[in-house]
Amino acid sequence: MKACPKCGSTNIAIKLPQTNLWVCKKCGWEGTVIVDFPDESLKKMKEIEKAEKLGKKAEAIKKKERLEKKMKKLEKKMRRLGY
Repeated sequence: MKACPKCGSTNIAIKLPQTNLWVCKKCGWEGTVIVDFPDESLKKMKEIEKAEKLGKKAEAIKKKERLEKKMKKLEKKMRRLGY
């Protein structure tokens, strides 16, 4: 699932198809590089946001740490592939 690299929102749209320019409808970011998260990671990010809003800080922190580990592995893999 594609997401904004600045805020992580999936509320993004292609602004100029000819140039592959994207825009985030949540934070206003514009650019050509977007993040393509695995659906599972994105779902966990949403759970973290929800837990933080509900005041469940400890639970949110644990989930966030697990997600950060997965994201680091994904970043390594992307670097190896040349991204």
